[in-house]
Amino acid sequence: MRVLFHRDYRHFSGGHLKVRDYFEHTRNCSRYQAEIYLEPGSAADHPWRGVPGVVDRYDPTRADILFIAGMDWAALDACPGIEERIPVVNLVQGLRHAKPDGPLFGFLGRRATRICVSAEVAQALEATGACNGPIHVIPNGIDFSLLPEGHGPAEYDVFISGLKQPRLAAELAARLQAEGYSVACQVQRLPRGDFLERLARARVAVLLPLREEGFYIPALEAMAMGLPVICPDCGGNRSFCIGGETALTPEPALEPLAMAVREVMRNPALAEALRHNGREMSLRHDIRTEREAFLTLLQQIGLP
Repeated sequence: MRVLFHRDYRHFSGGHLKVRDYFEHTRNCSRYQAEIYLEPGSAADHPWRGVPGVVDRYDPTRADILFIAGMDWAALDACPGIEERIPVVNLVQGLRHAKPDGPLFGFLGRRATRICVSAEVAQALEATGACNGPIHVIPNGIDFSLLPEGHGPAEYDVFISGLKQPRLAAELAARLQAEGYSVACQVQRLPRGDFLERLARARVAVLLPLREEGFYIPALEAMAMGLPVICPDCGGNRSFCIGGETALTPEPALEPLAMAVREVMRNPALAEALRHNGREMSLRHDIRTEREAFLTLLQQIGLP
């Protein structure tokens, strides 16, 4: 069965990462032929470079199943009503899909089997009453084989992932450095491998998501690498960032974040508990679990 994906890839994001994961789940199952169309203008370093299945024309009428995420719905506008004839799988990765004033909300009325990356996303969609088609939850998984191995002693005390909150990240870095901590602060976009390598070299990870996110994978990746995690609540991280158990979840403000760093750095027992519990939590999110759940669902969708 031909499963057709679509992407407009301008730069790396967690959303693109998960679409690539689902493409790989499909491609590595003998039941399916995975294909993907990349919009003109997509960056040359896209993650499908050199991978079999990249097509030079988007023709959804020839697919057995269509896989879309985010604004990919717009690519189907040239074939009105196609979702009534060909099954659509819609990966929903953010809480913004449920916002009536956003561009994604209008797509909820189009027929699809929706996969939500967290229970929080599913609950937000269900609350709208606008979804046309079933809603399933498949929590995001991570591929442990792609994470850096241990580097021995840490090179700095704190790594701050601040791409989404650059002003707060810079303020926190300055405060911690003034208190004598060594800090690596990331506020510019990095290649994924470089980001993970820098994260792995810290004693403590401070991750600053947007105020609302559907899942927030970097926090889980930091846990998988055995780092004590400090990550404010963003909605979609509540199932794995459990305050005081797997992570510290202070308010996303300068003083609460700085206080959380001090608490972890000055309390070895707390740091060790967060490392251990976070690592155990991450093991529940092995990408193989995600793959099995998706392929089971895909088989049900593809039945005549």
